[in-house]
Amino acid sequence: MTKCGLNGILRAVQPDIFLIFIRFFRDFMQGYSRYYLLGLGSNISPEIHIPSAREELSTLGRVLRVSPAIETTTVGDTFTGTFTNQLVVLASDFNENELKENLLAIESRHGREAKTPARKVKDRTIDIDILSAGATSSDCLSASLEESYYQEVQQYWRQEENV
Repeated sequence: MTKCGLNGILRAVQPDIFLIFIRFFRDFMQGYSRYYLLGLGSNISPEIHIPSAREELSTLGRVLRVSPAIETTTVGDTFTGTFTNQLVVLASDFNENELKENLLAIESRHGREAKTPARKVKDRTIDIDILSAGATSSDCLSASLEESYYQEVQQYWRQEENV
């Protein structure tokens, strides 16, 4: 049985190239101007706050990919509970500053205190960080992450789903 058409040619040439092409085409057709890799973290009722915050992200654009939410190694000695972290790829028309303002509003609705220097070392219901921005979702998925806890999630995600 022979393969035919562009689909068959791309699959026959290189499966990885085929997947990159499909992701790029999908991103292009969705019409969003920006793609973000977001990190969600919580050590206060994460089973409630992470799914709820993730759902709210859909009001800011389209949630394209979601990693498993996993417990990660806590960084710092001021926290009382284990953190659960998750990565999300979001397609949005917001620029980075507009998106950050909206993410802070989601955090606030979940009971996180207003942005102050002291809040960085306090337990949190939800923390949402912009980790990377790219022209496509693939750019975000291949981002090199700074924080060790997000690296843990990324590594787990790649092993589980071949991202």
